[in-house]
Amino acid sequence: MIRKALFAGSWYPADQQALKLLISESIETVLKHTTYQHCPYRFAVLPHAGLFYSKTGIAPFFAADLSNIQRLVVLAPSHYANLKPDSLVSSPLDGVETPFGMLESQNLDDAQAKYFSAIQSEHALEMVLPYIASLSHRPKVTLALISHFSQPQAVEAVGDALVAQVGKEEIEAGRTAFIASSDFTHYGPRFGYTPYQSGAPMRVREDDLALSHLLCEGRIEEAFAFCSSKRSTVCGYAPAMVVSSIASRMQSRGWVADYYTSLDISSSPDANFVAYSTILWR
Repeated sequence: MIRKALFAGSWYPADQQALKLLISESIETVLKHTTYQHCPYRFAVLPHAGLFYSKTGIAPFFAADLSNIQRLVVLAPSHYANLKPDSLVSSPLDGVETPFGMLESQNLDDAQAKYFSAIQSEHALEMVLPYIASLSHRPKVTLALISHFSQPQAVEAVGDALVAQVGKEEIEAGRTAFIASSDFTHYGPRFGYTPYQSGAPMRVREDDLALSHLLCEGRIEEAFAFCSSKRSTVCGYAPAMVVSSIASRMQSRGWVADYYTSLDISSSPDANFVAYSTILWR
């Protein structure tokens, strides 16, 4: 059971040279920023739009020293398959295809073949895979989905179960790292979300950064309440909360490495836009 590179050639280049250039240029841009904190990261929230939009937000994690990481656990929401609340699911995989070759999969103990189609179809899992495959050493990858929580207490339960499966000592030693795949607010009539009559980009920025800082600090109950009260369109809030919870328990320090919207990337005016926040934990 091989997960194919379904979005190569559409959401990002399928050509190796073009893709390598895209990745290297995005990382070089990050390294030129004087505010970038150079240190190994063990936890991250990264965007998952097509790489034209998301490369800016993905690159900060991969610009760091990841040489100690032997396993990367990628958690994403499910955009195409309905999942039960409070349920983390995965599928046994024999490998993960990228334009740079095959990544080795390290499956969770409770992976089930019935979730293969959901794992295969999910773009939120795929956008970071070319970056992983471009590393000089290739960590094994674990792919899983979680879309919704019914209550904040369930976040800790899912996090505990995941830590038990991957091994607390592997996380503490920095050999296993976690990526939560999430875009932030989807704003405009296209998304059925227009709470602000004026100044929408600034108001959305305030909301997204407030949530980002709650995640940085592992304040899960407040983050859950914030998303509920705002009727948030942050699509990957569930994986982000799981990673935030685990990072907090490992006493990792988080910071917002980047924030921007699709309006910052595309010059065409649009009433609809998507926001992207990059959160990194040491």
